[in-house]
Amino acid sequence: MSETSPAPAAAPAPAPAELRVGLDRLPACHGAVATALGEAGLGGQELQVLFATGLKAACVGCGMSLTGEELGKLAVTDGEGPSPLPPKLERLRLGFCPRNGCEARFYQIHLAPLPRADAAKVLARADEILRGRRRTSVPRLDLGIPGTRRQIRRLAAVAIGTVLVCFVAYRLVYFGSQPIPFVKPASPFQADPGTIDAPARR
Repeated sequence: MSETSPAPAAAPAPAPAELRVGLDRLPACHGAVATALGEAGLGGQELQVLFATGLKAACVGCGMSLTGEELGKLAVTDGEGPSPLPPKLERLRLGFCPRNGCEARFYQIHLAPLPRADAAKVLARADEILRGRRRTSVPRLDLGIPGTRRQIRRLAAVAIGTVLVCFVAYRLVYFGSQPIPFVKPASPFQADPGTIDAPARR
């Protein structure tokens, strides 16, 4: 009688990526995540589905949760005039947890695994956006290329020549009688030894 081998266990579902933000940055979180997702190549209908089902937030103190739709409503409120927000979101806009008695000042943002991007990297980029950091590309010099080495030497020679010219000009302006240090120019006025009277003999 043959034994049936057990079926392989299913791989655990990947955990959602997380990002902790302060209540003062929570209204801007929705826009930062949207920008980071756009940079990762996600948009349109796919982005709407992610915000509807894949983006959530929860208070680190009491666990009160927010949906992606509620984060969006919190983001579009400008704070001028009567607030159109429900009391829950209005307390968040003012910097307080909606649950009475909870003094936590941070929310944990949860982003579900993405089909075509790394959710953790997306939230890390969103955190950079919230902190006001811009993504910059730094040009890389490959010093192994002969043309690059020649260009660097040429630039160095030009820089040294410029410094020398500026130094000589400075000496000419402020030290006209001796433009080059330690090199004393010949005086244009020279006395004839024959015209110098010898000291009178006693």
